[in-house]
Amino acid sequence: MTSKTTAANANLPLFPSSTPVPLAGETRIAFRPIHYLGSKLRLVETILETIEQVELPHGSACDLFAGSGTVSLALAHGRDVIAVDIQEYSRVVCSAMLRQSWDTALGESLLADVRRSAHLEKLAQALEPLLSYEERCIEDAVAGNPDPLCELVEQGSLLAHARKSPEKISTGLEKALASTSRRLARGDLDSHPGTLTTRYFGGVYFSFRQTLQLDALLERVHAFPTRERDYYLAPVLSTASEIVNTVGKQFAQPIRPRDSEGRPKHHLTRQIIRDRSLETFDVFANWMARYQQLPRTQHHHKVLRLDYQEFLSQFDGRLGVVYADPPYTRDHYSRFYHVLETMCLRDNPEVSTMRLGGHELLSRGFYRVDRHQSPFCIKSQAPGAFARLFAGVRRLESPLVLSYSPYQKDEGARPRLMTVESIVALAREHFRDVDVQSVGRYAHNKFNQHQLNTRVFYDSEVLIVCRP
Repeated sequence: MTSKTTAANANLPLFPSSTPVPLAGETRIAFRPIHYLGSKLRLVETILETIEQVELPHGSACDLFAGSGTVSLALAHGRDVIAVDIQEYSRVVCSAMLRQSWDTALGESLLADVRRSAHLEKLAQALEPLLSYEERCIEDAVAGNPDPLCELVEQGSLLAHARKSPEKISTGLEKALASTSRRLARGDLDSHPGTLTTRYFGGVYFSFRQTLQLDALLERVHAFPTRERDYYLAPVLSTASEIVNTVGKQFAQPIRPRDSEGRPKHHLTRQIIRDRSLETFDVFANWMARYQQLPRTQHHHKVLRLDYQEFLSQFDGRLGVVYADPPYTRDHYSRFYHVLETMCLRDNPEVSTMRLGGHELLSRGFYRVDRHQSPFCIKSQAPGAFARLFAGVRRLESPLVLSYSPYQKDEGARPRLMTVESIVALAREHFRDVDVQSVGRYAHNKFNQHQLNTRVFYDSEVLIVCRP
């Protein structure tokens, strides 16, 4: 399948396509399926070299917090891999990358089927008032009046409108939201999973034209059997990650298009227009081609949606090595990817609320109430989480390679909940040998018993290597 590029996105940078990375006679690839917080894409070679130094000659390699799957995919070209993560979007993306079994004929017909689908037509008719209104907002912004577009980004949520948000909006936006809501209700689409992306995230994270196309894709893909569903759902998630209209291309919160005085930020207005000009179907076709071009492997891989504790306590096989990259700050990763999680689950989730000015409002990010709260991101729970991680891996008698990003106060980084020294001290309670290796420009740094009581400076990511 060939990908298309519209004039609107012809000059915009896309994600890196698969790139062969040779090492030790093998072909390794660097592939970024989504914009991911703390991605190890640039460090993958160093991580693989370290893993090769300690892995046992038997058993699979386990990527215990697989996330976007970049390390899992790199590992997969030399050994069997078990990718584990508690988030469904991670399971979907890793499945598509590791357990490749593309039906070429199905893929080639998929987009054509969606373009002529009754669901797409029905949804487009229901959304016509908002589609027309958004188009006028963009035209006004191009002509020098960005205020209506800023308001659409701030207040243009069908979900908030349905919950009767007390926040005041312009007559034009109110009419467009009300008219569209009535049309959705008449078509029995007001709570249908096939309109979920539009109802929850349209106007705020994406344009409504983009969400109606995302919903049309999801409606078709979710009708596939589970195995095929993963292969084609993953490119939809990658598409959403590319076209989302936020700073940094994450989903932690919608863009703030005005400054503290209420004046439009013109550089963000330009970004809004640029992002919302991206054609969903064209970007999706591009991503399908990228996934299908990933090299096949001769190894056997498993992808599991499990909490790390569940996996470590339940697994009864042999592991050659465990790689772990848990979060280290109070920022829960689920906050950055809840939109992708909802697109996978399609479950009309309850959205968290906040109190503001005496009113209860939906959270700005439209976060799921049930989004995962990692113990590694809670100061009082982090030491126990690491202790359980170390004990679980030690039970399996496997070496562990743990990623960690030190905190530099003078760089304004997010404070870490635990220091390198405290993590190493916990690891030493379970492993006979623990050392710390810098992946920056400095040589390896190792802790001995004396150094545990001194401050050690690292300028970059480090790997904590634990041998049973």
